[in-house]
Amino acid sequence: MIDRRIVFAVICLLTAAAAAQTGLGKLPDSEQIEAGMKPCPASSMNSAVQDNTVAGHLMCPYKIRLLPVSSFPQLPALVAKELDERGCMIPQTYAAGGPENVINGSFERPGSDDWAALCSVRGSTTLYVFFQSDISHPIALRRQPDDKWLGVEWSFDYGSAWGILTVPARAMPRTDKMDHDGIEDAFVERSSVIHYYRHGHWTSLESDD
Repeated sequence: MIDRRIVFAVICLLTAAAAAQTGLGKLPDSEQIEAGMKPCPASSMNSAVQDNTVAGHLMCPYKIRLLPVSSFPQLPALVAKELDERGCMIPQTYAAGGPENVINGSFERPGSDDWAALCSVRGSTTLYVFFQSDISHPIALRRQPDDKWLGVEWSFDYGSAWGILTVPARAMPRTDKMDHDGIEDAFVERSSVIHYYRHGHWTSLESDD
């Protein structure tokens, strides 16, 4: 005779596995930390990791702070719902002084009320853009591993160095041709580009910074 407790345990395990695969499981409602090790940047002077070597490579620890969507009460309910349904946590840069990487602006056209957010799911982050005209179908502008861009300041642990900001139309490069906002996509303290939507597609512009 089959033990009902064993059957119940198997069902629970299968349910949890399905939720993990789809990203629709219950999301954390508090800050999470994604931690790991990766080869240090060539310029690293971090004396605290000099003994951390793997296959001859100096390894640096990193800790990426991830905030739940509920940390951004300014988000419209439909945008928050779309992010939650994708299992999103919002990565924070190592220099963050408050919740960041969720922005608002007129990204589609002058006067539109649009949103953009970084969404981390299982070690990969996607830059999503939500046009007011079609909130339920966000645009996945680009994606990269959470640990691809790292930076460090005032500590021995590296953290995320991917940040996004709204660039007002008046501050855009070639402002004579720009009539709505862009999205600055930055490798903090290293480089950045501005994504600008026009004529039905995205272009990438060099930042003036």
